[in-house]
Amino acid sequence: MGMSLASKITLIVIAFVLAAIGGAVWALLTGAEETAESAGGEPVAVEIAEGSSAADVADTLAEAGVIDRAWQFSLMARIDGRGGQIRPGEYELEPGASTGELLDVLASGPPLPDSFRVTVPEGLTVEGTLERIASAEDSPFEVGELEEALVGVPLPEWVPTEEMPEGAQLYEGLLYPATYEHFVDVDAQQVLAEMLAATGEALDGVEVPEDRTRYEILTIASLIEREVRVDGERELVSSVIANRLEDGMRLQIDASVQYAQGEHQGQLLFEDLRIDSAWNTYESDGLPPTPIAAPGRPAIEAAANPADTDYRFYVVCDTATGEHEFAETTEGHNANVARYREIQDEGGRVCED
Repeated sequence: MGMSLASKITLIVIAFVLAAIGGAVWALLTGAEETAESAGGEPVAVEIAEGSSAADVADTLAEAGVIDRAWQFSLMARIDGRGGQIRPGEYELEPGASTGELLDVLASGPPLPDSFRVTVPEGLTVEGTLERIASAEDSPFEVGELEEALVGVPLPEWVPTEEMPEGAQLYEGLLYPATYEHFVDVDAQQVLAEMLAATGEALDGVEVPEDRTRYEILTIASLIEREVRVDGERELVSSVIANRLEDGMRLQIDASVQYAQGEHQGQLLFEDLRIDSAWNTYESDGLPPTPIAAPGRPAIEAAANPADTDYRFYVVCDTATGEHEFAETTEGHNANVARYREIQDEGGRVCED
């Protein structure tokens, strides 16, 4: 049996009434947004707490003056479907913005802070590394701030702090050279701790010889880093260091004297070689008590894997490239040194190709 004409008319009337009521409610909600008393003000800083519901967010926005009616935002957020997608964090919000506009921002999450990037090259001391970080474009740090933060970074347990002489820089060699990128609101200790962790990871990647410790490998690597400019020579210089240590010979490495002086001058004088310092390998036996710089991965690998040679000596033979001539005996080395002195002042090349 079909529906009577009267029933059909009644249903049509009800549908029109419901549509009219819905439209009136929507117009009331959206119209109220468009005429919000807070519209047109300066952006307001608002922090949305973790775990906030749509109603909580509405109250927060109303208290901050971003919206006028908390109930309206809460209701429309539920109708919109993004009331449960609001992400916590700090926002800059425009007073009087529509609920849809506010939800666009709040559901996307707070904007990421600005970042800065710093490239730390191989061979820098702690002092040089901190200066490089502080001078990077958009860096939020001063050198003094980094120095204070560094002493709060835990040292790896394999660093023999109890054997350090007075005045030693305990973190020397531990700030790994690489390119780092951080947000500008990063904690200084976090930046430095990441660099220490990277050094540990680099050492994890090599097999430390049984007669060496991790710290000794790092120290040898730092000497190689400061001495070598030609890629193919790292393992050769490493072999010289290994052979001299095995023979009980002093290393007599110029870079260690420069570190003891606190500066890297181009040419050392004989009087410089007599400086009283535990880091002066012309006057002290064995390895220096700490690394003299931060080595990169190639130098660390070379320190752990010296070439199999009988070399005990080396001297520069090309002033432009820094290439070395290697020798097994004192006589051979003296001959190489004599050739180097021919080009020492004017520059040139006397390598035996």
